[in-house]
Parts: sequence; C-alpha cells; structure tokens
Amino acid sequence: MILETISLALISLVVLFILTRLMGYRQITQLSMYDYIIGITIGSIASEMVVLDDFNNMLRPLTGMIIYALFTIILSLLSRSSLAIRKFIEGNPITLYENNKIDSTALAKARIDVNEFLMQLRIQGYFDLTQLDTVILETNGNISVFPKSQYRPAIVNDLPVKPQREKPSLSLVIDGHILKDQLAFIEKDEKWLMSQLKVQGYQSYDQLLLVLCDQDNNITSYAKRN
Repeated sequence: MILETISLALISLVVLFILTRLMGYRQITQLSMYDYIIGITIGSIASEMVVLDDFNNMLRPLTGMIIYALFTIILSLLSRSSLAIRKFIEGNPITLYENNKIDSTALAKARIDVNEFLMQLRIQGYFDLTQLDTVILETNGNISVFPKSQYRPAIVNDLPVKPQREKPSLSLVIDGHILKDQLAFIEKDEKWLMSQLKVQGYQSYDQLLLVLCDQDNNITSYAKRN
C-alpha cells in the first residue's frame, strides 16, 4: 500500500511537471482567472491520484489532467491567432480612474470596492488620487497606474547627462561553488579570484554564499551565516 502511494505520488509529480511545461510559463507569471482555476483543478486531480486505493484506477484522473491541459493549450493557441477569441477568454482591461474621476460602474464590474481600490494604489506608492492620470485593472488582476506628467519619477533622459552603458554583475560563486563558465567569460582564473577574496578576509569558497563581479572586475562578496 505504501509502495503504491509513493509510486502514484511520483507519477502525479512527473505528469504535473510535463503538463506545466507544455502549458508554458504563463501559468506562473501571468495568471488570469481562467488559468488560476485550471491550475487548481489539475493540481486537485493530481492530489487525488496519490490517495487512490487501487493502482489500476490511475487512468481516470490521469486522463482528466491531460484533457484539462490539452484544452488549455488549444485555447492558448487559438487566442494567439484570434484577437476576438483572446478577448473572449481573457476579457478586456477596465479603466477604474480617469480625468480625476473614479468610475463607480467600472469598480462594480470589476467587483472592487473603494477601500480595496485605494489600498492597491497605496501598495504601489500612490496616496493622492489627484497625482494620477489613469488607473487600469489588467486582465490578469494587476492594477496599472499612470501618474500625471508632473508626478512621474525622473528618468535619465530628463537630465542633461549621457549615461554610460552598464553591464549586469556576474555571479562567480554561489553557495560555496565556483561558476567556472562565468569566470572564463571575464577571462579570469581561480587563482585571481582567490587572491581577490583573500584581500577581503576569506580563505575558502565554503565561507561564501555569493560572490559578484561587476563590469570593472570589482568583487562583492557575501558570507554565509553560521
């Protein structure tokens, strides 16, 4: 019995992994309400597989998971090829605030009350409605805020300077392990890296959680906490 439960759990995990990869990363990063419900349903079916009293009954929930996943994949392909289908499945963004007016009808349509609306704005750092030009509820449930021009954060293009291009820092050591491909990319070797770390008081890579190297080959290290 225990062996069957372990086997069913492993099978359900493998099937879930394969189906998730087939359905795409959108299931994780851009969940719509439909994606959310489908994800919960497939996960629920997978959990039922684990507690089956007979190994031979595995086919029914397995078939259900595959059908849900295939249906999601087909809808995704159709929505890419047709804007009308995409709007039908995902809906349209809803403008909640515009021209210094809160659209109460739009709030009711989105099933959001005023308190929740104001809370979402505060989470994004906006406490004064008069500073905002437009607020939109996106189809994935996120709220996009477009402030008025005089209240938008300054960017480099607003300043009389020409910034130099910066490259992201590279990880050379993670959790005590050297990333040799990254080290080779900056045309350095382990001897150079260790010499840099010794200057900072480290004698072993095992002491380090993370080591970063910027575009000027400056090393920033983060030690493990005991």
